[in-house]
Amino acid sequence: AQETMEIYAPLADRMGIHRIRDELEDLSFEILNLDARKLIQTRLSEIKKDKEDIFVSLSLEIKNLLVDNNLKALIYGREKTPFSIWRKLQKKRVSLEQITDIIGFRIILESDEACYRTLGILHKKWNCIPGKFKDYISSPKINGYKSLHTAIIGSYKKPIEIQIRTTQMHDFAERG
Repeated sequence: AQETMEIYAPLADRMGIHRIRDELEDLSFEILNLDARKLIQTRLSEIKKDKEDIFVSLSLEIKNLLVDNNLKALIYGREKTPFSIWRKLQKKRVSLEQITDIIGFRIILESDEACYRTLGILHKKWNCIPGKFKDYISSPKINGYKSLHTAIIGSYKKPIEIQIRTTQMHDFAERG
């Protein structure tokens, strides 16, 4: 498990295979620090129960907003893995309640232009959280990852992280 954390997960990350990296990290985390993983999973299930209704209605609200603006999109919910939450807690020295991106949205569109239009529409409708916007389309990560990341204060006064990308960007992010 330690070898996987130190060698194979970073290698998968470097190759842009985020889905495999996440799985390797989470399986190793379960072996290396079971108590911390269980604690995070317990808190996650409590947080998810509170946010489930909000998640469904926000998803519908975003979908309708994009349809009203003639944008065809697929909207997915995404959830951080217990290990990625643990890493963030350690790095930022914050509580679980302070992390804004435990549950978020991925919006998949047809073109770069549609991604930027969607970003503008979302920022016009809701306040963005300062310092939480990253443009990895115009400045991709070193491994080739591309996406727009933003965080907004949604209709229920809850912070929501959103990733906006094309189908091609999404395939690359998932499979490298």
